[in-house]
Amino acid sequence: MMATDLNTTGSEINNGKISLEALAKMTGFPIEMIKEEIFKGQSDQEVSLEDLRTAMLTYIDSTMLLVGDEK
Repeated sequence: MMATDLNTTGSEINNGKISLEALAKMTGFPIEMIKEEIFKGQSDQEVSLEDLRTAMLTYIDSTMLLVGDEK
């Protein structure tokens, strides 16, 4: 992924929320992966930035725990 793919004008964020589609486009991750792995099948199409931060920290923590278990 090129660095220019992550450029954002801020227009993707409305009222402190971002659509999962915009998030997928900005990160390069498939939207289904975001829904299933990060938001555990959440049906909402938009998430607050606070919920995004929380979900990402939870995902990173759980992923790091799995990697630590493999050693």
